Formats: sequence, C-alpha cells, structure tokens
Amino acid sequence: MPPDHPAPRDPESATGPATDPAAGPATLPSSLRRRTLMAGTAGAGLALLALAACTDDGGPEEPDPDAAAALTVTYTENPAARGDWTVWTVAYDLAEGQEAPALFDATTQAARHEALQAKKDEKAWTATDPLLVLDPYGTTGSGLYVHFEDPEAGQLDVVATASATEDFARTAANHAEGAGFEGLVIGLIPGAHTTLDLTWRADGGGESAGTLRIKAPTTQSGYGTTLAADIADADALTPGLFALNGVTGLGNNTYLFDNSGVMRAEMRGGDTAAHHFVVEDGRLVTTTGSRQLGVLDPLGHAATLIGLGGHSVHHDLAVVDDVAYVLTSDSSSERVEDRVIRVDLASGDVEQVVDLQKIFPEYEKLAHAQEGEAGGSVVQGKDWIHVNSIDITDGVMILSARETSTVIALDDALEAGSTPSVRWMIGVEALWEGTGHEELFLAAEGEVIGNAGQHTVHRIDDDELPEGQFYLEMFNNNYWSLDTRDEADWQDHAPRDAATDEQDGISHVLRYLVDENAGSYRQDEAIEVPYSSVVSNVYRLGSGRVDQPMVVNSGRSNEFSERTADGDLIATYRYDSASHGYRVYKDTFDGFWFREP
Repeated sequence: MPPDHPAPRDPESATGPATDPAAGPATLPSSLRRRTLMAGTAGAGLALLALAACTDDGGPEEPDPDAAAALTVTYTENPAARGDWTVWTVAYDLAEGQEAPALFDATTQAARHEALQAKKDEKAWTATDPLLVLDPYGTTGSGLYVHFEDPEAGQLDVVATASATEDFARTAANHAEGAGFEGLVIGLIPGAHTTLDLTWRADGGGESAGTLRIKAPTTQSGYGTTLAADIADADALTPGLFALNGVTGLGNNTYLFDNSGVMRAEMRGGDTAAHHFVVEDGRLVTTTGSRQLGVLDPLGHAATLIGLGGHSVHHDLAVVDDVAYVLTSDSSSERVEDRVIRVDLASGDVEQVVDLQKIFPEYEKLAHAQEGEAGGSVVQGKDWIHVNSIDITDGVMILSARETSTVIALDDALEAGSTPSVRWMIGVEALWEGTGHEELFLAAEGEVIGNAGQHTVHRIDDDELPEGQFYLEMFNNNYWSLDTRDEADWQDHAPRDAATDEQDGISHVLRYLVDENAGSYRQDEAIEVPYSSVVSNVYRLGSGRVDQPMVVNSGRSNEFSERTADGDLIATYRYDSASHGYRVYKDTFDGFWFREP
C-alpha cells in the first residue's frame, strides 16, 4: 500500500505487504503422520471454495455447504509436541499445487468448525485424556484448544515456561456449558519450545495435572517474539496483553505481548491491518479484511463474517451495543477516508451513516488532492480530511480529522437515513473561514497547546464533573502540515509550539476539559511523550477514566509504554518496523481467554 502522503511524511495508512491469510499450517509429510482424522469429501477439490458472495451493499457471508464438504480438513498428531497427552495439528488435504483456502471465508471457517466437532465426537474426552488442538480455526497461531468432560465444574490453571522468559501463569476462561472444560489456552510462544503445566481443579476437590512441551509454529509474518523492555515497576503493570498492530513492512497480523515483552499469540490478518480489536460481551470484533468485518469467539472461531461491499476499512471502529461503526472509504467515490458505516452485528446489515463531504461541502471545495497517492485503504483518491478515529458516547459521534487537525462532534449520525449535523468542533478556526462552520468551534479558555495532527480522540466522563462537562483525551502528534491546502492558507496558523519537522518535535497525551454549556474548552493535562509526526495512540485501561493507567504508542518512534494515570512511566517497550507501528492497545482478556478475577 502506498503512503497517503508523499514519503517520508506519512506512510501511516500503509499496512505492509498483504499476507496470504490462508493460515492453516501446510500438510505434514506422510512420514510424520501417525494418525489422521479426515473431515469432508476427499478428492472433490476446492473448486467450489470461493469467497461467499455479497452484494455491493455488503452483508453477512454464508458458507457454501457443498464447498465446506469438499474441503478436507485433517487432524494430525503434532510431531513437535511431547508430554502426557497428544496435541493435534490442523491442516488441509490439498492436491499438488493447490493453494490453501482463504482463512477469513465463511466456508473455510465452517469446514474447520465441522472438523473440530467431529473430533470432539470421536470419543469421550476426560480430564486425564483431554482433546488438545493447536489453533483449530487458524486465527491465533499458538492458541491451544482444550476440551474435556467432567462430572464437575472447575478451573484450569496454566503455567507456560520457556527459556530466558518469565513464567506466564493464568487460569483459563472456561466456556464449557455446565461441567468440564472448553477454552483456548494462550501462553505458547511462537517458534519457541514452551512447557505447559495444565492443572484441572474440580470444584469438589478432585485434581488432574499434565505437562506438555510444545514448539508452536513460528510467526506467520516472521516477526520477532521478544521486545526490548525497560520495566520500572513490574508490580504496577496491569494484567493483560498488549496488541501491536499496523507494523509496516512485516505483514498485517496483530501481535499480542505479555508484560515482559514476550509474544503469546499472533492474530491473523487479512489484506489490511486490523487497526482496532474490541473485546466485549464474549466476542472480539475487528476487521478481518479490507472489506470485511469479523466477530471471533473465545475459541478463535470467526463464525460471523460480514462483507462491507464497496466500502474499504481504515484506521478505526467503535462498537455500541450490537452495532459496529467503521471508518471507511467508498470505492465508487474519488474521495477517501470520509465515510462512516453502520454494521449490525446480529443481522449483518451494512449501511452508510456519514459522508463528511455532505456535511462540509464548502471545505471540501477548498481542499485539493495532494501530490502522490492518497488513501489509507485499498482505495485511492482525494484524502481531503483524513478521519483517523471514532468515539461514540451518549449518541454523539466524535471524529478525529487529522488532515485538518480538527476534532468534530456530530449529532444524528448513528442511524441510516438520519441527517448528521455538527454539534461542535475543536481546532484551528482559521482553516475553515468561508465554509459556514466558523461559528461552531468551541472557544479556548486560557492557554492551550492546541491539537495538531491528533489521533485517537476519546471522550471520558467523570461523575464529579457538572452535567455538560467531560474530558476529551487524545494523542497529540503536534505536527503541523497540510498537503491538501496551499501553504499560504495554513502555515501561519499553527497551534502553539507545533512542530513542522517530521522527525524532530514533542508529542503529547493531551486532555481538554470540555464545557458544552459554555461552548468552551480548556487544557486540563499535557504529558510529553516521544515524538511521532503521524500514527500513534493513547488508550486508558481499566474503566477508561482519567484516574486509570494508560498505554501510549509513539508509532514513528517505534516505542510504546504503560504509564500511571498521571503519565509516569511504568514500562517502555521498543519494537521493530520498516517505518512505524500504527497502534497499541491492551486488554485483560478476562472472561474471554482468562478467567474473571
């Protein structure tokens, strides 16, 4: 993907070379097979296997039953596993020269699911003889599926040990209906020999234990599994896994690292990076392709795949109840990065709710196409406003428009057929002269640094604030440059102390206190962080309030950190990339992969 600005200014939307999302490990040579389970009709080939059809408007992708039956999924004993139990590996039985099917395809996922169900039904698996399958759905790389029946409920404690790393000890989340266990154990290090100690503790006091030594597959992308970590206070780190995505030059997968900087899973991507994982209500919602949204269950099964039709995803999404709001580009337009779609996760309905050109037609006329190719998705065009984050709170949609260094709040933007209107804006009013929106800017009280090229703008409520007031927090790149306006229009209107150099400057975790009643805002906090002229993010942990720790990623500096609520460093992590890492989030994965505390 070419950068959306002339290099080297902004390759922020480039996601690296598209990886083959076929995932499934290659079929093992016959000399290494000891026992094999076949699911599907052998010899039928994969001619029937294609991406599930969807209309230009998008919609749910349904598996083709005939194609699923024709896809032969094999279960083979893993030769790289030793210990008390058998570990099974999943592959496809392919003809010579035949490519593995696309991973994030409804038919592929259905065939993998049917194969797992057949394996579960093969016999009665017990706590002393469990079913163990490495990454049954092909989505996590090193996740170990565990299933067994038991007369009682209980918990499965896991300790993962590997050379030159700290032990990784967790209690796995149990998704079995009733007694026994079913879940995905996260802890294996890709490409490394890891020892797993699994202990089942039944509620009635019974206990079963076993030990495995497994070498999980190396990372599909070739990305390294250890970060350079500088940890000031290990005890202060919140539990969970950091999710690093959008790493340029090394594929589109997302890498999950523990607090010591060791990779514990590599989430597979499609033909573009999944810039945001939303883990909630027992599911993981993310983009699984440039024109596809996926919902994964805790076992890694992408049971819900929704085609987005002519819309190509970029940058961010937000989930409200059972609806995902996704930033997109419309492939039928000559403009990019100026749309928002609404995706109903239950029905799969896809509808456009925002076209910013219709809201800001006069500003769009002032902007010209920048030199070079534009676009943060696979679509190219006039990147006149470049929306890079979305937040929805109390029915108000808040967008970060990086190209104009403007934060935009919209009313009536959540339902198809509604007419969105501007609630307020924060930024440099002078850029918008003559557009009819000058009177909608909130007034700054006192001195403010001002936001320039900002990312990940989020509203944070606080019960101690009066009604009508809230915080607005963002990663302030503090880089002032517009490629879609003549220099005379913008060069003299920079926010205070904003940098005009791509490599030399200071970025901030910037927080405003907004007072909608007064139509004003003031600077509440500005924490200096490593400079990143583009990309990057700040993300509050826990309840998301301002008294919670935060994760800060300075993408161009190839560095992320966990910090206290006040911004003091707890730990810093350095990573490799060809240019940058787009964003870093962190989640406890409690109730999903790990037991609720």
